[in-house]
Amino acid sequence: MTESHAIFRLINDAHNPWADMFFGVVTGLGDGLIIALLCSLLMLFRLRLGMAALLAFIVSGLLAQLLKRIFDMPRPPVVLDNVHVLGHTLSSHSFPSGHATSDGVMVLLAFLFWSYRDWRAPAIAGLFVLAAIGRIYVGVHFPLDVAVGLLIGVMTMWLCWSWSKRWPVELWRQSPWAWKIPGFIVAIEAAVLGLGYQVQPSTAQSLALILPVASLFILMHIWKGKLHHG
Repeated sequence: MTESHAIFRLINDAHNPWADMFFGVVTGLGDGLIIALLCSLLMLFRLRLGMAALLAFIVSGLLAQLLKRIFDMPRPPVVLDNVHVLGHTLSSHSFPSGHATSDGVMVLLAFLFWSYRDWRAPAIAGLFVLAAIGRIYVGVHFPLDVAVGLLIGVMTMWLCWSWSKRWPVELWRQSPWAWKIPGFIVAIEAAVLGLGYQVQPSTAQSLALILPVASLFILMHIWKGKLHHG
């Protein structure tokens, strides 16, 4: 048994009803549409950082999908016996983890949004690290898949953030479209997420109700504020 398989067993075999409930939901935070919605929401408050995060999510996701097709590694249930699986059982394209790649973007984003001394930065970053580890717990990825995915996400976010410092964002912010376009994107993503979108894994489907409602509430609050000051 390889070291990656041994670590997988250590995490995946430690299942219990409480952990099933926690990781079954938390690991869904790495779902592509959920990450896209969070990045789009951020553009309403921190335009440059939100745009960099959304770009990092897209680029890192494309890179992860390309690597999946190149390596086409089998999933844990194909390689190992008695794998504890939550949600759908997957068989192929294991390396790297797409969810963990998106989680990596959010890990660095937390430290860019808040200062390193702010407790919220490590708290949110830690939450997305747990979301990535959850891919092991729910039985769809090996530790190496998750580690490489996190690394891709963090590095892509760092590169996009560095590049974004050259963008004329302050000029863009002077246009009313600087919040209208992100707001329109948020509304579309929230609608798609709340109207039948299947979150992966399926155990995290509750996020498809909570996040759209919260997003639309935030959007309405911002819209009212713009009208009041307009």
